[in-house]
Amino acid sequence: MTFLSVLIALLIERVFSAQRPQRRHGWFSAYCSGMSGIGFVQWLMTRPWGVVLAILPPLLLILWLQLLAASLGSLVALLFGTLVLIYSLGPGELGEEAEGFIEARDRGDNDHAQAIAQGFCLSAVPNSEPRRSFAVARAVVVLAARRLIGPIFWFLLFGPVGAAAYRAVHLMAEHLQTRECPNEMKRYSDELRHVADWAPARIAAAGYAVAGNFDAVAHSWRTFDYVASNGPLTEAEHLLAQTGLAALDTFPHDADDLESDEHADVLYSTLIPPVVEDALALVWRTLTLWVGIIGGGTLIAWLA
Repeated sequence: MTFLSVLIALLIERVFSAQRPQRRHGWFSAYCSGMSGIGFVQWLMTRPWGVVLAILPPLLLILWLQLLAASLGSLVALLFGTLVLIYSLGPGELGEEAEGFIEARDRGDNDHAQAIAQGFCLSAVPNSEPRRSFAVARAVVVLAARRLIGPIFWFLLFGPVGAAAYRAVHLMAEHLQTRECPNEMKRYSDELRHVADWAPARIAAAGYAVAGNFDAVAHSWRTFDYVASNGPLTEAEHLLAQTGLAALDTFPHDADDLESDEHADVLYSTLIPPVVEDALALVWRTLTLWVGIIGGGTLIAWLA
């Protein structure tokens, strides 16, 4: 049933997008604001694992519903698990957003392309090509783990409550990073997000190695050296960006070389490398690889 839930959720996410429900997490943001505004809860969240206790009530409800669905039969458990997984993905659909950027960029709608890139990327976006396309490609290989592989990984381990917990950890950390609150709350919530992302990031990077340039990814991974700064932990983001771009044989200096070409304006459409398209293709190949492995493992377990 777990594999079927993953398969159905991905089909709805990618193929039957019209049937995909709108993922609105406003209620959880309101919950985070309410909880972080309570004196005792705020004190609790300045302690290690206090954030876990803060998000525990809605997760306990989901766990209870998960057990109830399991007791009502396989079909109910399948439907409940699929709905929770779909709601835990995203929030936006990776392919739609990246393809929207490509379409706007290729038709010369610079303002629209810039707006999409700004909402899509995790950091400041250059306003000129091909740097902007490289930034979007980097975001694609990073967000694939956050939006797809991370929820699926924790869903496979713990069922619906695992996928919901992963999304709740991210939403809480993102909420606290943008609010005025004690630094300990931000730090511990971000460390919890780092824990939740550690395994999915490496699973995604391994998939990039198999689906892309294996030797380049292996070298990039071996030489990966993350130095934490005073801001949010971004170890998973840097690892995914480094291995994902290595899998594509795409490196930032390529953008510098291209942008400095004196004929760049004349040959605009032919000079910009299809890095965003290649990044999307890499993500879909990686996802197909892992879904196939999950399916094969499920079949072996069923036969055994």
